[in-house]
Amino acid sequence: MCSKVAKILRGKHKPSFTPHVDCGDNVIIINASKINLTGNKWSDKKYISYTGYPGGQRVKTAQQLI
Repeated sequence: MCSKVAKILRGKHKPSFTPHVDCGDNVIIINASKINLTGNKWSDKKYISYTGYPGGQRVKTAQQLI
């Protein structure tokens, strides 16, 4: 599903695709809370984002994101 969403957001589904232009499409994902992760991925899988500031690395688990 993620690859389909990325394709739509980039505009690759349009015949007038240009890589450096924002196509303006939006995607709304419904039922994202019904994701099924196997094993301990809810607590062990880490999602890391960086704010751009020193010490600005933020780490969240999958459980915190939902």
